[in-house]
Parts: sequence; C-alpha cells; structure tokens
Amino acid sequence: MYACRPTLLAIAFLTFCGAAANAAAPARCEVIAPSADSEAQALLSADGKADLKVGLDDDHRYDRYALDEMLRGGHDAALRWDRVPELVVLMPVMQYEKSQGTQYRATSERLTEAEAGQLAADLTAALALLTDNAFQGFAAVRQETVAAGEVVNVMRPGQIVVARYNGVRDQLATIGFGGRSTRGSTIRAGSIILDSDFDRTSDTRHLLRMHELGHALGYNHVQSQASIMNPKIGSEMTSFDRAAARIAFQSFQPAQSACS
Repeated sequence: MYACRPTLLAIAFLTFCGAAANAAAPARCEVIAPSADSEAQALLSADGKADLKVGLDDDHRYDRYALDEMLRGGHDAALRWDRVPELVVLMPVMQYEKSQGTQYRATSERLTEAEAGQLAADLTAALALLTDNAFQGFAAVRQETVAAGEVVNVMRPGQIVVARYNGVRDQLATIGFGGRSTRGSTIRAGSIILDSDFDRTSDTRHLLRMHELGHALGYNHVQSQASIMNPKIGSEMTSFDRAAARIAFQSFQPAQSACS
C-alpha cells in the first residue's frame, strides 16, 4: 500500500449553440507531470505528435492534430484511469457555486428513480463507446441520497460522481463540465456537473452526458473537426472519436490495488 501524492484537478466546459456560447469559458486543462508514462509515449510519433496510424484500419486516416487535441490537449502525456471506475449518481440536485471547489450543497429537489436510472444507463452506454469496450460497464453503479443542505464532496478516489446542478448556466454561461483529479498521468477520480434545466428538458442531453464523461475519462476538447468532444454541443460520436478511443484504450490493463 502506498500513499497518493496531492492530486491535480482539471475542469473542461461544454457550451451550447446559442446566445450564451460566445460568453462561455474555454477549456481549462490540468497541469500534468512532465514525465509521460510508457503507454502515453507509445501514442506519439517521432515528431511528438499523436500517431494516427496506431490501431487504425488501413483505409482510415484522420487528422493528426485533432487526435493530439483529444488525447493530450497540448500537454506532455495522455491521462488515463488505471482501473474501471465506479459511478455514483447523486439523487439530490446540487447547488453550483464557483467558489466551492469540489464540495457542493444539496438542494431539496430530487431526481426521480426513472431519471436516475436513465442517467446511469446513458453513461454506461457512453462508457463502452468512449473506451472502445475496454470498460464494458462501471465497476459499480449506485445512487446516493443526502439531506437538503448537506455538503457533498464530488471528487472521490475510484469514482465518477454525476449530478444535476442549479446555477451552472447562470454563473458560467455553459451547460455542463467534467473534471478529473490526477496523480501524475493517472486519473484517480472524476466528476460530471450537468446544468439541471438543460439535462432535465433537452432532447440532446445524451450528448452532454457523453461529452462530460469523456472529460472524466481523460479526453480534451477537439476544435479542428467534428467530434463528441467539440466544445459546442451538436455532434454525435464520429468515426474519428471511435478511432481515438481505440488508440487511447488499446493497452488498458487494470491495476491490482486501489490508491485511497
């Protein structure tokens, strides 16, 4: 058993096509340890850019720059989980406050069982797609209920915690964001923050959920071509996204022990 060093938190925002899009904050990427692990280095060609030929069929050639955007975000190493994470669905709608870091207060509003079940189902389906079936399901899926007014830490080792939040669009002019806590290039925890109104009412909520899960899994925004990781919501998962997922997770080997 070994102690974890202090983690680094990354948050990336997703905007929507509309009036608020121009005001939305750009992606804020994490600071990554300067030494890349061997698996991340295997994704890079001699010139330091992502090698798109790795893991792709002969008849597919994608933009090298776009893959570098998605898997590294301009940093030295790709981020990755070393184990299959658990999924925790918070039943209360949380109150978003920019100054709260990773701890937020529960409101009296609640997801219904049907809403929570669909949220978990959407994220489970997205997990398989975004990892090229390396993760066919979460290690566990559970609902968590807390009393109104209780403060909840949404960044926990080994888990991705998802919830709806009031105040996201009002305070940030965005409809959601995904974050991850890292130790070096290894993701230790993830969080998905969904604007409550959008996630409750929009027919494209599944795109928001998949996009933010992508951030929690280590992906970054793609600006140069159509992708589920575009900073503006709209694109379904593309053939480029599937190729990137195949590259990112082709060498996944689950760790034998947890770091707490």
